[in-house]
Amino acid sequence: MKGFQTFESTNSYTEKAAWVKEMVVRLEANVSPDQYIKIMQDCGRKCCGLTHRKLAREIWNESKSMSEFIDMLNKKGIGGGRLKLINNKTIKGGYNRCYCGLVKKTNKKFPTKTYCQCSTGWYKQLFESAFEREVQVELLQSIITGAKTCEFVIHI
Repeated sequence: MKGFQTFESTNSYTEKAAWVKEMVVRLEANVSPDQYIKIMQDCGRKCCGLTHRKLAREIWNESKSMSEFIDMLNKKGIGGGRLKLINNKTIKGGYNRCYCGLVKKTNKKFPTKTYCQCSTGWYKQLFESAFEREVQVELLQSIITGAKTCEFVIHI
């Protein structure tokens, strides 16, 4: 957490994003990939609040099919609003913009997708809350690393 005072003392979202970027570099240098992915996913799980988790579970319980469930999530704008059912065990999702207040104002690309493992944790929490079982989420690309969109695959 070196330099955290800089993060706390600035009101500039660009400066905060730069600090987060350097924090991720330090994280990657000091712990294993399994550990830093878990750390970031745990952060994302916390960002997926109780309201979203309960709503996803309610929608799932009221849905007659996986397709109806995905349609309802999209209508409510949950999970980026552009979830697509690939088959009954796979969903593709993503965002057309970065929603993270800590990094969305970055003016320099992040060198890796590590920070965006936070979003895989968010998706994991959302779908695991709905289905009451473990899911796997794969991060394909992210906006802060230079892609035009963030893209994920959710394996049920």
